[in-house]
Amino acid sequence: MAMKLLFVTHDEVLAKAYLARLPKEDFEVERYATAHDGLARARHWIPELILLDLDLPGIHGLDVLKMLRDVPWLATVHVVLLLERTIAREILDECQLWGADSYLYKDVSPIGEVVAHLHTVRQSLPAKPIS
Repeated sequence: MAMKLLFVTHDEVLAKAYLARLPKEDFEVERYATAHDGLARARHWIPELILLDLDLPGIHGLDVLKMLRDVPWLATVHVVLLLERTIAREILDECQLWGADSYLYKDVSPIGEVVAHLHTVRQSLPAKPIS
């Protein structure tokens, strides 16, 4: 069964590459380009995994992470951050304090590495009960 993955990024090139590959890897992907749209969808769709770009227009990804963690039914959803290698260490530390589960450097991580990481995350998550 495909895993529900919410992907929040405004980077069209990154989105196009990931959206071409991830469904083939058994992920049901919904992508949103803004923090507001991604947050609204997360609250209703309840993804099993969130791939969150920190570099979003309007609202920084760290603030999105804080908002996700404030929603009880999203507080434990695994969040993988996509960030630039130039990110300040203080920002990364705060993201981890707010419950970011893992991160990848989007400017140097090839898509195969991202997919492998997401599969590792998937395997580490508790199995969903069959309804």
